[in-house]
Amino acid sequence: MNRFKKTLTGASVVLLIVLGFVACDDEFSTVGDEIIENNNFSTDLFAETIVNASNKRLNPVQTNGLPVYQLGKNDDPVFGTTFSSLTVQASLITGTENPEFGDFSQAEEDADLTDFEEEEMVTEVWLNIPFFSSSSVDDAGETVVEVDSLYGNIDTPFTLSVKELTYFLRSVDPNGDPQAYFSDEDYAGLTNETLFEDAAYVINTAEIEVGEVDASGQPVNDDAGVQIIEETLSPRIRVKLNSVFFQQRIINNEGSIKLSNNNVFRAEDLFRGLHITADDAEALMLLDFQNANIEINYTYNKVNTQGNTDASDDTTELEKAKFLLSLSSANIVNTFSTPTFGQNVATTDNLFLKGGEGSMSTIELFGPDTDGNGVADQLEEIRENGWIINDANLVFYVNNAIQVDAAQDPQRIYLYNMDDAIPLQDYIVDQTVNPTSLSLSKAVHGGILERDDAGIATQYKIRLTEHINNVIRKDSTNVVLGLVSSSDIRIISSGQTQTGSSELDFVPTVSIMNPFGTVLHGSTPATPEDKRLKLEIFYSIPGSN
Repeated sequence: MNRFKKTLTGASVVLLIVLGFVACDDEFSTVGDEIIENNNFSTDLFAETIVNASNKRLNPVQTNGLPVYQLGKNDDPVFGTTFSSLTVQASLITGTENPEFGDFSQAEEDADLTDFEEEEMVTEVWLNIPFFSSSSVDDAGETVVEVDSLYGNIDTPFTLSVKELTYFLRSVDPNGDPQAYFSDEDYAGLTNETLFEDAAYVINTAEIEVGEVDASGQPVNDDAGVQIIEETLSPRIRVKLNSVFFQQRIINNEGSIKLSNNNVFRAEDLFRGLHITADDAEALMLLDFQNANIEINYTYNKVNTQGNTDASDDTTELEKAKFLLSLSSANIVNTFSTPTFGQNVATTDNLFLKGGEGSMSTIELFGPDTDGNGVADQLEEIRENGWIINDANLVFYVNNAIQVDAAQDPQRIYLYNMDDAIPLQDYIVDQTVNPTSLSLSKAVHGGILERDDAGIATQYKIRLTEHINNVIRKDSTNVVLGLVSSSDIRIISSGQTQTGSSELDFVPTVSIMNPFGTVLHGSTPATPEDKRLKLEIFYSIPGSN
């Protein structure tokens, strides 16, 4: 079985759309091959489409291969509390396989008749995991950095723990397919040495200035006696790991087959990776592992030849160097624990969307097929009418009686072809881009949270004109639609669900990586008429007077 639904690559961006812009031309953009002349047509709104919506609880989902990973606690007043930990496989960075520490390989040092040894010695090891942040320049010309991936009480101290992982995270399963790891897998018992632990760790949202030091560890100052800033890092988790551990596991293995390439490095019981937890945290961190690494700083003896070939005047000087290990090019697994999931998804009066190990909704349009011919009765009737579809929208209203003010609403929701785990045609044709917030692109297709003047979440509107036009005019299959909580619908890959936990084989990655949830009104008679989920179809009939 193909284990993954691959991410689609769209055409290049051709048009910039402001989110609130609606043009009259847009209302009639999907006429297709039909030509309407002399205004000889009538237009109308059909809002009686039968819409059946239900909920599905998502149990363990695939949590490796994600664009975003979570660490900490998400305390949702509607859906309950979720705890997230991380298990991260370490790798050699491409181009650093079989590394030489210092200026000479271990073989060259061993063959040196002068018994010269570089004596590489680890001085510091840093774990770097950036938050997602952005920077801008204010009116005073100062750089302002904003972290947009922290939620909850970030000022409360907690226990940040980083331990050595002893478990091998393979990349291929026994069938030869990419290995999937799931959100209920617990690696806490598959650890050994504690490489860092701080029982009073506090999140730092400021940029980190790294002061320059010389090879002996002394600060390097400018003429005014102020330490020179070697580099400025974006806000992140940056903690010191055990130097002796990396001296023994990495630096001392220079020349060993264990560092020869990533296949051997990952399989050898040398350094498998890290298990990271945030016990007692009151905040949730969304982490940028694409730019995460382990930074090993070390010194070595360097020969100063004085610029000539006479070895008699050579001297030895202490030199500093750096070696990086990747934390992004192999498996990373998020483990989720939600012991207090607080909603009964069996009801259909409301739609419960919760990311991660949460819940989603399914939507079936046009009602039952009572004659058993494979086409819904209402759809057959509409097809016979010969409508030309001008616009079609699903509007989902937030149930603020359940989705309380303190809840963190997802910034958008994602509607997709659930039968084939692919986007709708409206998603594909919408090439609009929001330059200030790329995650809010494809605004014509929509699904973006709308708020009233008081800032209260009100609704999500999804345009599916192309999809409905294909179903009605081109006899396309009336597939079941899936609806999930999301943050950035540009990511359209899918992850597996664990065998036996659900009838679903796949769930969109955007739902897995998004921790937030919302409650929407359903389509049942119990829902107030003005909040009820409906499919509104604006259509024209050619040849009418």
